This record gives sequence, C-alpha cells and structure tokens, in this order.
Amino acid sequence: MMLIERINKQEMMRCWAVGEVCGEFLNALNEGPLKQVLAWLKSGNLELERKAIFSVLKSHHLSLLDFIPEDTQWYKALLMVDKISFNQLNVLPVRELAAISNYTYRVCYAANILRKNPELNERISYIAETMRDNNRPVQLSGITLFAKNQKGPYTIIEGNGRLISLYIIQLLEDRNIIENGWIEVVLGISEAGLV
Repeated sequence: MMLIERINKQEMMRCWAVGEVCGEFLNALNEGPLKQVLAWLKSGNLELERKAIFSVLKSHHLSLLDFIPEDTQWYKALLMVDKISFNQLNVLPVRELAAISNYTYRVCYAANILRKNPELNERISYIAETMRDNNRPVQLSGITLFAKNQKGPYTIIEGNGRLISLYIIQLLEDRNIIENGWIEVVLGISEAGLV
C-alpha cells in the first residue's frame, strides 16, 4: 500500500459517495438526478459536497462509521492489484460475506468460491460480469479500507463486491482490466482497530 496524501473525513465520505453514485449509473433508468448529485460531489464546494454525501449515503453506510475510531487518519492510497496485496484484504464480518468466504472473511476465499458458484451472491456476480464487459466500466473510486497500520491486513469498509470481483477477473481469470496494476483507494488507519 502506497500512501498518496492525507485527507479529512469529509473527503473520505465524498469519495465513498462518488463510488455509490457511479454504481447506481449501472442500473439507472433516469440518469438526470444522478448526474446532478455527481456534479455536486465534484464541485469543490464543501456545502454542496456535504448535501450530496448525505443524500447518497444511506443509514447502513453511515452506521459503519460508528465502528471506526475517532482518531482514524484518512489517506488516499494506491493498492497494488496482485495476489500478495489482495490476500491481505478481509471482507466485513457480515452474514452475506461470511457464507461466500467460508467464514474466513478473506477476499481470496470469497473470489474462489464465487467463481465456481456465482449463484451464491447475485449482486457480486453481477459486478464481476459487468467488469468483463468493456463497454460498461465499473467505477472503482470510493473503495474504503481500514487497518491498524499502513502494512495491513485491511478490512474493506466499502467496496467488498468490487474487490472480490476484481480478484476474480484480474487474478483468477487473468484478464488485464487494471492496466497499470494499481487502484486508488481510501485508507483509514488507527492503532485502536475497529470497535
């Protein structure tokens, strides 16, 4: 993991909201409202950004923030898309992800299981299928990780489905969809760990 720059909590939430909006474009019948919210998120105006963040992030998103220590330092960072880096990624400990990771909560297990049995999680399988289609790119911005230090291991706060799908496509199927080998993520670091 390579740190790029330190950011504040609002910038972390803004990145997260951009990822959510771009994800909604994949299923949207009417893109007009989404384009407006995306424009607010990219405006540089803190009030418009804040308004857009709270219109996009749902209560289940915001409740995740309750488990993150207040002293967390936030960074934009680069994550290498390789097996060594991805083997340090853990999914959230929730029922949906526990079952597809054989209760290991590791991205590599979930990816291997879903590749063989895509029906186990239709949402993530849909993301993987979309990644295979070059005409419909999946937005990788807003992926948010948490760790006790820069070296990991990392818990995925946001982007579990996208990172599992990326492991399937890039690392198991050996399709080169991330040409430079790195993706930008948001990384929160606190020695206290998740609450």
